[in-house]
Amino acid sequence: MAAHRKTPLTLLVGLSTTLRQPVLDAMLDGSTVAVVVDQDELPGRGVLSWRVLDASGPIDSGEFTVGDDCGACQLIESLLPLLEALLERGRWQHVVLAAPPAMEARPLASALVGTMPEVEVDTVTCVVDAVLLVEQLSGDELLDERGLALGPPDRRNVAELTARQIEYADICVLANAHRNVAPERLHNLLVHLNPRTTVVDADPAGVPGRPVARTGLFDFAAAEAWAGEFAAEDRLQPSGDGVTTVLWRSTRPLHPSRLNDALEDIVDGVVRSRGVVWLANRPTQRVRWESAGYSASLGTLGEWSDTEHLAECTVVATGVGLDPARLQAILDACLLTESELATLDWQALEDPFAGVL
Repeated sequence: MAAHRKTPLTLLVGLSTTLRQPVLDAMLDGSTVAVVVDQDELPGRGVLSWRVLDASGPIDSGEFTVGDDCGACQLIESLLPLLEALLERGRWQHVVLAAPPAMEARPLASALVGTMPEVEVDTVTCVVDAVLLVEQLSGDELLDERGLALGPPDRRNVAELTARQIEYADICVLANAHRNVAPERLHNLLVHLNPRTTVVDADPAGVPGRPVARTGLFDFAAAEAWAGEFAAEDRLQPSGDGVTTVLWRSTRPLHPSRLNDALEDIVDGVVRSRGVVWLANRPTQRVRWESAGYSASLGTLGEWSDTEHLAECTVVATGVGLDPARLQAILDACLLTESELATLDWQALEDPFAGVL
């Protein structure tokens, strides 16, 4: 008996629903149905509104209630039955899921791959604004400050969301490219952030210049690998148009207090950095390093003994107008010196990251 054919699904993400609309319109044809989720009513009423449409027009609409817990988790839980009901109708050969502006593609794709065998995630498309992209990647404004948080626990900033949407995308649609004086620089920046992505310019009306759905580009394993630990030399891209990615590596541990004191200097000029670091006062623990804009965060990744790697520090940082020598000097100054390696009681060092690790 022949296996049932999976229905391809395109994920559409991006911070601006206005810029996404012509891209969504370009995806709709006679065989496509779209589920569009908006978050305009979330701050005031605590609901995500959704609508279903195809090329002939609106089909259905409704709301998902979001409580005080994880809004993204509740969205996924509510979306899956809706998608299943649409697929059961058998009227369409392709689904577009337009996520709320503050939603990342990664948790949606993971849920679809893990729980909906009747669906095949086909393409992840992210729409970015050529006018605001560098600003969105460089600041420290919280989503909550813009009324875009997915519930009270959501403390992400705009830069973090923008970077993660780009890093998981098979295609980045560059809207408003005609309004930017250096569109090639933005192309380079997007490819530095995600070498997997294909950058497609939109025309002045916002319509992409080539197909951005049903491309077959999505590779779950590759997307997950890129979104995970960022610590390999083969991920570096050649510098160009002022965009530079720097690899910093050391086999010495970091002094926790000096690292904490240097955080602002480290992220200055860096739009995105990721990696794994070794803190002297936590000698057995692998620590995740991540920054977006002016915000940096650390998290636990398990023990060094659980990997094939010796303890080390590896950070990859991307910036526009970034000075590699300056960044490397700042990071080097955070390392234990040779004399400290020999004489310090590492475990007794003050721990400024005790509240987050």
